[in-house]
Amino acid sequence: MRRVIIDADVLSVQAAVVNQKAIRWGGDEEGERALWTLHAFEEDGEATFTGMVQNLIDKTGADEALLVFSDKVNWRKTVLPTYKHNRSKTVQPLLRSHLTAWAQETFPSISKPTLEGDDVCGILLTRARKFGEEIVVASIDKDFKTVPGHHYNFNTDTFFEVTEEEADYWHLYQTLMGDTTDGYSGCPGIGPVAAKRLLDKSPTWGTVVAAFDKAGLCEEEALVQARVARILRASDYDFKNQKVKLWTP
Repeated sequence: MRRVIIDADVLSVQAAVVNQKAIRWGGDEEGERALWTLHAFEEDGEATFTGMVQNLIDKTGADEALLVFSDKVNWRKTVLPTYKHNRSKTVQPLLRSHLTAWAQETFPSISKPTLEGDDVCGILLTRARKFGEEIVVASIDKDFKTVPGHHYNFNTDTFFEVTEEEADYWHLYQTLMGDTTDGYSGCPGIGPVAAKRLLDKSPTWGTVVAAFDKAGLCEEEALVQARVARILRASDYDFKNQKVKLWTP
């Protein structure tokens, strides 16, 4: 039995965007100002979403799909209050909320308290590997290089396998690099070339701490970056109490 775990937050946004239409009202007569509005039909968004899910099942050769959604509360903000602060004023496409609620009722789906969809995908994938289940995670997020397992990027239509060693390397890389899109800065003065050079010599936590120390920052500040950069694995989650176990090197 092969199962595809879908990062469905992405599907909700994509299906909403492609079905959102702009209309210009008036403005035909000389000097008349026009009014612009947006509209979207729920059934169109639902049809697009359904097609996306079926396409991912077909592409990955899966027997079934499980859709994963983010919770409204985000545990990373307790570690770093500025996490994703730059997205707080982003205007969402009209159908996104509807499609998320509709999909959760229509398809097999899951979300967990305080977890982002990425985290749930990472936990399910690494737990399945432990028990020998055949699972592929479908997403467009580059950060999944930090999670061991089988992946499919449906933006680039590529499959890739990540070993545990590679995942640990990329986690340290993300810690050094940061991600301005997600609102965490990484180590000041470290770009992709420097991060790769340092970690290719010694892919260890000590290398990361030394880089932060050179930038005038302490290990605790490095640890904050490492914790928000890490997509959770099964080992990072307390299943009984449904709580995150903060990563410790």
